Amino acid sequence: MPWRAPAYEGEFPTLGWELLDWWSDFLPAPNDETKPMLFTDEQARLLLDWYAIDPDTGKFLYRRGCSKRSKGWGKSPVEAAKGIAELCGPVRFGGWDADGNPVGRPWGTRGESPAWVQIAAVSEDQTDNTYGALFELLTANDGRAADDLGIDVGLTRCYMREGRGKLEPVTAAAGSREGQRVTYGVLDETHLWLPTNGGVKLARTLRRNVAKMGGRTYETTNAFVPGEKSVAEGTRAAVEKGAAGIYLDAVEAPPVKETDSDEVLREALSIAYGDSYWVDLDRIVQDIRDPETPWEDSRRFFLNHDVDDRRKAIEKRRWTELARPGVVVPAGARISLGFDGSISNDATALIGCTLIDEVPYTWEVDTWVRPPGLVEWRVPRHEVRARVKETFAAFRVGLMLCDPAKWWTEIDEWAEEFGEERVVVFDTNSLVRMARACDRWLTAIKEGAYSHDAETVHTDHVLAMHRRKVRIRDDDDDGRTKFVFVKGPDKSKIDAGIADVLSLEAHATMPELVDDVELWAEFV
Repeated sequence: MPWRAPAYEGEFPTLGWELLDWWSDFLPAPNDETKPMLFTDEQARLLLDWYAIDPDTGKFLYRRGCSKRSKGWGKSPVEAAKGIAELCGPVRFGGWDADGNPVGRPWGTRGESPAWVQIAAVSEDQTDNTYGALFELLTANDGRAADDLGIDVGLTRCYMREGRGKLEPVTAAAGSREGQRVTYGVLDETHLWLPTNGGVKLARTLRRNVAKMGGRTYETTNAFVPGEKSVAEGTRAAVEKGAAGIYLDAVEAPPVKETDSDEVLREALSIAYGDSYWVDLDRIVQDIRDPETPWEDSRRFFLNHDVDDRRKAIEKRRWTELARPGVVVPAGARISLGFDGSISNDATALIGCTLIDEVPYTWEVDTWVRPPGLVEWRVPRHEVRARVKETFAAFRVGLMLCDPAKWWTEIDEWAEEFGEERVVVFDTNSLVRMARACDRWLTAIKEGAYSHDAETVHTDHVLAMHRRKVRIRDDDDDGRTKFVFVKGPDKSKIDAGIADVLSLEAHATMPELVDDVELWAEFV
């Protein structure tokens, strides 16, 4: 029989009501194992939504979902409970009862495949967020829930004792998972899932796997960093584009300024945290006000705002302190060069570096930037080639490091003309190598072992550079943390800044050739 008529306005058919009872019957409360699991009203509404079904077909309305919530809201216990239910609970539509209400059944019935649940993350310690909560729910009260549900619980995976299903934590580092018959996937902390750590690839693989099984996936995340191309950012973009079948649970605090009163801040936090009664909002206010807590971090993790928390590579004040405008580098000086090229959208920059008063000094040899108001414009490659040749003729170039994007032909020509040992490709997308160069540049800035010409384009591009961690989970303040330089949230050009980094790197690594004067003379 079909679903009965709704009893009140806005009512919809969902397996959530049956599951709320099921969780209460079998699982303990996360904070008190002597009591049954009861969700807050806010969490219950989320679960009812997620397990909503079509009143005509009985199919789920959502194929994948995402909860973007503040740190400490309670995402992990909710996903742990859902993971257990997906292993052995009534999560599949089984028809309508005599009263026209939906009835659930477990995976592995009516000829279906047994449940295969994966708790996925980009690192092993990250999987502990959800799997650790799940393990505690099943082993509390001397393992009562595991015994009642027939689950063999292990530290690394769970099996149904009758062999009808399994649940396991998995990571991006474990290799390809293409083709696995996964029925449900939890994607944990997807703001950390990036193209560079395998997270985006893992998410796509899991979604393909559950799609062929008629299963589903659900993400949990804190606010993401715009521009990092994380899985969380991709999900938000898919929702905004109107992709069908995606459920997004995202409650953010209203806009609040760092200078607002504690009362205003606390009120904003109360909206973000909703019914999470276990969160001490006064304590969070204190942590936010701590001078050691960056405001950007507070906005992301507590207020749930998507904030670019990348720090500027150098502050304007420090850059101004190191300026030496008006310096003229004499002809014949031993120099290094940094080259960052583009075709049309970005700028192309050639930056030189030499010693002035025993301190590295960088200056803008030339930059090519699209003139204001021009839509169709391309870098005048013949001018660039001519400028490079003039520079090699005017100075003793010990080393020129070139970011090769779209300029391979010219770089090969320069290497052939001026020497392969003097014109060298430096791929700025190589994170390990680029991080070393950026670290050398930051150290020189910090120690004052650096000066520059203060030219406008050069300055604008350097000040637009932002630091991005190579390993996103590293601590910003750990001296071992490595950074690369990227565009900031406003996408301002940084090409001359990157060329500046390359010029300093070239200066520090160029060989000391005893015959460089004679070699230079050949070019003049």
